[in-house]
Amino acid sequence: MPSEKTKGRGFDRDLPKKMYTYFLHFDDASGAPSFGKFAASVGLLPEDIEKFREKTKFDCAYRACNEIRRDYLIDRALCRRFDPSFVKFLLSTEFGMGEESQPDRDLAVTFEVVK
Repeated sequence: MPSEKTKGRGFDRDLPKKMYTYFLHFDDASGAPSFGKFAASVGLLPEDIEKFREKTKFDCAYRACNEIRRDYLIDRALCRRFDPSFVKFLLSTEFGMGEESQPDRDLAVTFEVVK
């Protein structure tokens, strides 16, 4: 039986699996998977998705979907189906993967010759 917090908002035990499947099989050339699109596809609001993250299994699926989305964006940028500059911007703002997240940009390589 749903709790008062989730009553009327469509939460069920299958929701984490539905979300994971949605992200895993998303293939729309005109866009990328998002939690808002998933929410709309199952009759929820984006706020519901955030609220359901308090459930351990759902939060685990949420984090896995976030990784799928990140990979989807990277793959589309590498194939130039999405604008690489915009994908870089998204990744740096949403996932902290930009240049500003790399405090040490210099790379030092040391070779040791062993006889």
